[in-house]
Amino acid sequence: MPPAPQDRADIQVFREVTVISQIMREVIGRRLPAGMTHAQFDLLARFVRHGDGETPAELARATMVTKGAVTNTLQRMEAKGFVAVLADVGDRRKKRVRVTRTGLAAYNAAVTALRGRNEAVRGAFTDDEFLEALPFLKALRVFLEELVETPAREAASH
Repeated sequence: MPPAPQDRADIQVFREVTVISQIMREVIGRRLPAGMTHAQFDLLARFVRHGDGETPAELARATMVTKGAVTNTLQRMEAKGFVAVLADVGDRRKKRVRVTRTGLAAYNAAVTALRGRNEAVRGAFTDDEFLEALPFLKALRVFLEELVETPAREAASH
């Protein structure tokens, strides 16, 4: 008899990834500076990792949310001084997002507030355990990204 759906390895992996993601959002959300949302933290983290200068549409694609959601988050971030949304010098119809010193300081404050939890996680597992998990997780992410992008490419070609 085949295993029940909840007993299949793929279902168990996705369940674990989902629970881990929810727990991390909760842990991060509790430690963000007053007034900073998780969406704002995510965008600031993206700027730190990839640099700034992207358009709202590019940020929406990269973060897999709607352009409207990104625009709303950016407006709130701009009101707090975290980012500046400027006209693109090459194409005045587009906007480019730049992170400000205030935004970087807010991101660093959030990371500092998370340091104790990060150290607890690092202390509970060895570097080897983390490294052993990475190849599968990266391969799964790439595969899923390609699944998401394929229908978008197919729709664009029609």
